[in-house]
Amino acid sequence: MISTLNMSGQDLEHHHRPLVAFTIKCRKTHENDIMPRDHIRLQLMVPALLTLLFSGCMSFDAPSQPQTLRQSAWSACDHEWVLSGLKDGENTYEYLLLWRKFWRERPFFTCDRFGYVRGSGGVNPYLGRISLAGNGSLSWPKTPMISRKGRVHPSDELETDYLKALRKARRLEVVGDKLILSSSDNSTLLEFDRVDDIMR
Repeated sequence: MISTLNMSGQDLEHHHRPLVAFTIKCRKTHENDIMPRDHIRLQLMVPALLTLLFSGCMSFDAPSQPQTLRQSAWSACDHEWVLSGLKDGENTYEYLLLWRKFWRERPFFTCDRFGYVRGSGGVNPYLGRISLAGNGSLSWPKTPMISRKGRVHPSDELETDYLKALRKARRLEVVGDKLILSSSDNSTLLEFDRVDDIMR
């Protein structure tokens, strides 16, 4: 048996070369054995991660829009309202309202807790009386008519059609700063904006 103490450096290198080659071969074999399994594991994880990502994104609720506060029907009588929109059947009056820049030139609506309705058709004052239920349904014990007190001026187109549409109203809603009067079939719609001190 040859002692390693008597071996030269060249003999030692030659003696250990098979061991080094064997170690390298084992390492390569081990790496080649592991890589396919890691690759398969990665292929399985990616779809799972994508599923979690998209399900997480889909689970986020869209930002909720602030809901407009609905108020009791009788709260309409706590304010004054100027006409901002009028639809009666196929007729709309945007072009007429567009030129009525000042509140006093537009029809307006007020009421009190006794059901008396007062306002202006844009030319002449009118009076009427409503019967109003808590759910907003209304009827007209006294239909709105032009007041005969004082001097009566000839009604223009907007005033005539406004009073005609007002008499068809069967429902009253207060939504935020809006007052909405509508007929039973919603073919007639009057929309008002809340204002302050229009009659003063």
